[in-house]
Amino acid sequence: MKLTEITAVFLDFIPNELEEGKLYISEKYKTATHLCACGCKCKTITPLKEGEWTMTNNNGSITLSPSIGNFSGENPYHAHYFIRDNKILWH
Repeated sequence: MKLTEITAVFLDFIPNELEEGKLYISEKYKTATHLCACGCKCKTITPLKEGEWTMTNNNGSITLSPSIGNFSGENPYHAHYFIRDNKILWH
């Protein structure tokens, strides 16, 4: 089932077991990780650094830029979406 929202969880270390609908953010290690919003449970890692993704935090409302795309051969779903103010916007 495709998600329409995601909840930001701030921590130092990304947990081994991820929950759907949660965006785990480690500002210390400059990374954000979540399970793909399409529901395929593919682990999606977004490095938060110049040339990769940027994150805007507006009182816990997170926007990642650019879009998120899972196009690897391991993921047959080829999901493509934006995270804007904790909302999943499908491309």
